[in-house]
Amino acid sequence: MKILESKIFDFINLCLSAIQNKTDKIRQNSLLLSFWDFFILLAILLTYVISTFASTETLGVIAILVPLSVFFKVLITKGEKIELEKCNFFLLIYLLICLISNFTSSMLPQSLYGFMKTVIYISFYFAMCQFLKNGKKFIPLILLTIAIITGIESIIGLIQNYIGLENISTWQDTSYVNPEDVLPRVYGTLKPYNPNLFGGFLIASFPAVIAMLGISVKNKKTVNTVIWSICSLLTAYVIFLTGCRGAYLALFTIILGVIVITFDKIKKIIPLLIGAVVAFIAVNHGILKRLMSIFIMRGDSSTSFRLNVYHSSWQMFLDNPICGIGVGNKVFREIYGLYMLSGFDALSCYCVFLELAVESGIFALIAYIAFLGSLIYNGIKQLQRGINGNEKIIIFSSLLGIIAVMVHGLFDTVYFRPQIQFIFWTMCSILTVYLREEKTE
Repeated sequence: MKILESKIFDFINLCLSAIQNKTDKIRQNSLLLSFWDFFILLAILLTYVISTFASTETLGVIAILVPLSVFFKVLITKGEKIELEKCNFFLLIYLLICLISNFTSSMLPQSLYGFMKTVIYISFYFAMCQFLKNGKKFIPLILLTIAIITGIESIIGLIQNYIGLENISTWQDTSYVNPEDVLPRVYGTLKPYNPNLFGGFLIASFPAVIAMLGISVKNKKTVNTVIWSICSLLTAYVIFLTGCRGAYLALFTIILGVIVITFDKIKKIIPLLIGAVVAFIAVNHGILKRLMSIFIMRGDSSTSFRLNVYHSSWQMFLDNPICGIGVGNKVFREIYGLYMLSGFDALSCYCVFLELAVESGIFALIAYIAFLGSLIYNGIKQLQRGINGNEKIIIFSSLLGIIAVMVHGLFDTVYFRPQIQFIFWTMCSILTVYLREEKTE
């Protein structure tokens, strides 16, 4: 992936160089600043850890430390430059369109609030790109941390399933299901407690577990291979226990991706693996009923509700196709009341791409798809070049995480939750860093 050449960035880097010439001595003479990379790494890892139990506001405060500390590092470290990959140009265009949509919105304060959350997420992404471009050695540790958190949350989900849980909300239509086949949906420790959020979080972080498993297999670490194999199976099982049907589809996407990338090595046992998955679903009636409810459409109240939201959201988009209604779910919830077909409120469109179009218009959607499309295309292209080793495993797992979250996001609103966003943007930044082509003299 090529770096975008720009006179603007040349000027910015020239200004940075002048600042760095004056601040570099401060960094060299400070014991604290000599360990600044580890402070940044701590802030990154802490963001993942507290996302499992902290409120949205607390998580936002911790996460903002990452871009602030990286920006400070750029100011005090001689030779640090700001560079922009071509795919990130589309992301900046998207952010600019979102900014414009704030001032065309009838609800400016609420839209600005939503926009600031978007700025935090994208700032986190750019900060990760800047930090990791010279710190690839930290990527395995970052993935390991996410994988360990995923394993712990999966164990908690398993425990919740076996101790029995009271439904914390009417998120599952059981009118057509026998009482013994009702799935007790687990929700982990993430706040607010929500099985769909938990399913989305596990989907976003599952590729980190797969990365650890792949690295263990490649390096012939038998104990680690056994541990991460168990963790992978456990995570997949708990995703089923969430009862989140969007997560089911994303999980099948992950499984398909793993089969494709390892096809030459496992092609003889693929029928056995598919048979095992089918048998597992068939003997677990609760999971089977939940999975089959996807196809009864209006027969399921949850699906019917989503179809109503899609219809109303489409009308909202048609009335505001260029600049949208404004950014964030606060704006959406207020305006949705003017369009809704039933008496039930909605948090968002329950579809990432429709949500982007409704909030900021068609051009914002195009810019965002261009960013993702460029990133995914270059990731697949890199895998086809025949690279080997840990680099291939990490690129594949990051690519898998991005695609899986987008598949889930087609049918659910959880993409906009910070716990998922920070994992998602981490995967995007890791992929961006590994795809970067260094400029030649």
